[in-house]
Amino acid sequence: MRRRHALKMIGLGGAAALLAQNERGEAGSVVPPTASRPEIKVGPVNLSMIEAIDAHTHERPFATASKSNATYAKGFADGALPPQPFPGRDALRDQLIPAFAQHWEQMPPQVGLRNYIGRTYGVEPTRENVDAVIARHRDPTDYYREKMDYERIAAVVLQSESTEPVRPKPLFPDDRFVWTFSIGPLLQPGWAKERGITDIEEYRRALLDVVATCANNGCRGIKLPIAYYRPISFKNVSREDADRALKVAFAAKPSGYIEGRAPVYDDDAATAALWAYEDYLLNALFVQAGKLNLNIVIHVCVALNTLLRADWNDPRGLYSTFTDPDIQRAGTRFVLIHSGYPYHHHVASFISQFPNVYTDLSYVSHHPGTLEEVLRVFLGLAPAEKIMHGSDFSGPEALAYSVDNQRRVLAKVLTDYRSHFGWTDRDCERMARAVLSGTARKVFGIAV
Repeated sequence: MRRRHALKMIGLGGAAALLAQNERGEAGSVVPPTASRPEIKVGPVNLSMIEAIDAHTHERPFATASKSNATYAKGFADGALPPQPFPGRDALRDQLIPAFAQHWEQMPPQVGLRNYIGRTYGVEPTRENVDAVIARHRDPTDYYREKMDYERIAAVVLQSESTEPVRPKPLFPDDRFVWTFSIGPLLQPGWAKERGITDIEEYRRALLDVVATCANNGCRGIKLPIAYYRPISFKNVSREDADRALKVAFAAKPSGYIEGRAPVYDDDAATAALWAYEDYLLNALFVQAGKLNLNIVIHVCVALNTLLRADWNDPRGLYSTFTDPDIQRAGTRFVLIHSGYPYHHHVASFISQFPNVYTDLSYVSHHPGTLEEVLRVFLGLAPAEKIMHGSDFSGPEALAYSVDNQRRVLAKVLTDYRSHFGWTDRDCERMARAVLSGTARKVFGIAV
């Protein structure tokens, strides 16, 4: 007999009590989903039964949605201001936080998540009930496994939060993830100075040694988060010019830092020097990654986070990287994550042109309207085998909502292919399997 909708019965007062119990550290029984998973069909093909792989996830401290959203709001308010110190900066940031918190609550990912939890657990789709559901799951690893099993998520690709090139020990079940490594902090002058590096060749060797260690430890890709602080286009810089640029960057005094790491200079010459030596290092990285069978994962998206600028996320400059003979010879694979929005048409062109360029739908998978638009553009121009599902989120419920949303929107798009474009059931099933898991299995070498 189906279990009754427990949280629906307790109401808001009961939800508050559950939260208080969680704050006191009292153990509570797990509240499993009460609803059967719906059929999401394209003709006879039930997408709910197709396993998924989440191609891009993060891990954050385990918390209720309200606590997580408060952290996000503070970060968005901070990013909306210049990174350089100025009188009253902290006070102005704090003044902006309530507006950003309210704004985030009204965004499609939050509306969708509340409704997903509402229909999955049989509760009213309120913030209080979302928090109560999360609070009742006392063991994070069990919670991840429960939600991954419920939504048939076979594995995730987890971006390590560490600057050490070792397999992370996250809250995810150990047998259900592979990992990538973010190179961003290692490109900053401070990282090189801390290690006594004095010239560009020494820097190149140190950086590539870390990358080799990543590969030896089972890493599946190197993440470039540099679109948060500079353009994602890379010039060919000679070793001599890169060495001079490194010395200029070492000597320059930053006026501030983006996210506490990437330096900001008032002097344009210092900024140009930073980007020049980084270009030299990154071009070497792209070649070495191909030789080591490591994917290069590049952030390309402008949405939500106030640190993201459209000019820095413009992917058109990547054409010279994709056509570089040394990089082509190395066979390097590139994954442009987050769909490239609002430049998704350019990303669609790239994945239609280059066999070694892929994309994922992380972050936009929480926005049903945008996801539909992006999916139609991608599938209209490129093979489904170049596209991957992803979430870009960290909480168990957000991961689960993301793939539920992905299946629903993918079914809507593929139904049009079946009903109006003459695609067969076999074609639609192949495309669904590729987007949901097949492409990620191939690109990231996932055997689960």
